[in-house]
Amino acid sequence: MANVLAHLSSILIPAVIFFIIGYGWIHKCNLYDDFINGAADGLKTVVGIVPTLIGLMMAVGILRGSGLLDLPGKLLQKYAADSSISGMFPEFFPLIFIRLFSSSAATGLVLDIFKTYGTDSLAGRITSRR
Repeated sequence: MANVLAHLSSILIPAVIFFIIGYGWIHKCNLYDDFINGAADGLKTVVGIVPTLIGLMMAVGILRGSGLLDLPGKLLQKYAADSSISGMFPEFFPLIFIRLFSSSAATGLVLDIFKTYGTDSLAGRITSRR
């Protein structure tokens, strides 16, 4: 099945590109200028988003470095009576909390969990579930 999908994608991607070029050629559009304008608009969007992402990642790093994000995990794991909660890794609680506010910051925490435990570990597999 994977082999079929690999061959399908090797055919489908060039077909889509040729379709776009053919559509623009038939409708006499200036594809190069449209592409350049779209790339410029995309770059403006990236420049507008990057400061927010940097600030968000810094804030999560500061909260993590201070231990504030680890505090709920330590408290819940220490006093949890339910074995399913007490058996969880303390890193999951900050991830659950941050995920409520920012998916990008949660992705940073997931990468930290992957670095610490590995992607194929139990913690890595549980973290990957959505």
